Amino acid sequence: MADSAYAASVGTWEKVASCESSGNWSIVDTLGGVTYYGGLQFDAPTWNAYGGQHYAPTANLATEAQQIIIAQKVLAVQGQQSGWPNCGRQYALGADHTDPFPMRVDTLVNGDVYDNQRNADGSWGGVSLLDGNGQITQIATAALTDGTFHVDTLAGGKVYDDQRNPDGTWTGAALLDGGGQVSAISAAGLADGTMHVQTLAAGKVYDDQRNPDGTWTGAALLDGGGQVSAISAAGLTDGTLHVQTLAAGKVYDDQRNPDGTWTGAALLDGGGQVSAISAAGLADGTMHVQTLAAGQVYDNQRNTNGTWAGVALLDGNGHITGVSAAGLADGTMHVQTLAAGKVYDNQRNTNGTWTGVALLDGNGHISSISAAAFEG
Repeated sequence: MADSAYAASVGTWEKVASCESSGNWSIVDTLGGVTYYGGLQFDAPTWNAYGGQHYAPTANLATEAQQIIIAQKVLAVQGQQSGWPNCGRQYALGADHTDPFPMRVDTLVNGDVYDNQRNADGSWGGVSLLDGNGQITQIATAALTDGTFHVDTLAGGKVYDDQRNPDGTWTGAALLDGGGQVSAISAAGLADGTMHVQTLAAGKVYDDQRNPDGTWTGAALLDGGGQVSAISAAGLTDGTLHVQTLAAGKVYDDQRNPDGTWTGAALLDGGGQVSAISAAGLADGTMHVQTLAAGQVYDNQRNTNGTWAGVALLDGNGHITGVSAAGLADGTMHVQTLAAGKVYDNQRNTNGTWTGVALLDGNGHISSISAAAFEG
């Protein structure tokens, strides 16, 4: 992804698109013998040169978010004047240094939630109090295609949802599930702009979809086995959703297809020693599932053809108590580990190498972590 000095918020890109194409992200125009595609009016050579074909043959066939990801790369190299000389100048594109698709890591300390943003240049915004409820027991974070984030919190068996808008404001926690019996939560954003929140109650898993207009479909039973103890979820670039469940130390994976059907839970890790799970979708279409066993973290990659690479040791610390992960739009993945109340971050590069664990939050009293980013 572009350096933050050459970044711009989703809102600014949408203004540029309103000028370039009347905000029509699927438009095709021909001007002076050249054909331009999509909301930001890419010609075919530019779209291809900056990796657009990873998403679609032409920009008009890609999502708004995917077009913005490629536009970021163009802006970093060509600048406002060359890339969008008229509309960019009109809306001060070059002066907006906001990362449109950052990563957020949320931590839980003594029942309160703290939020930290990682910017495109690798810097962190710093920990700030998000929810001082004092009774929260778990958090789940999801990134949506419109540039918003949702932080879901579990308190007293009830689930609350708080939205972070692209301008940095928060809507405030709103009750999502007041049943009072929920024991665990997970969440993931999908390529179609929806979000899914999974809840665990009496060992059963329920799934609730948030539509792009902000309405919810309501919780529907996903796994009625009654033995599930933990859940995680990841949205993939192909529009599928994967929900992982942990039962008797074994991990299962269930795929939701773009048409809303589910394939059914399939055994992923039958070792029987797993105590925690997390998952992340990557920009290249793969998914990674992390498992925690005996204080050590393992990583397993799901390839785009549905095969799995197999479990590999990622962090042999031996004292890890929690794990979370997020895939970023630049193709990297970040895995956060919790040990002795402190959070560590490890980056997986696009070539498959890892940078190594680095201390992210040395608070010493953190009990839960969650992370999310829009992976593209």
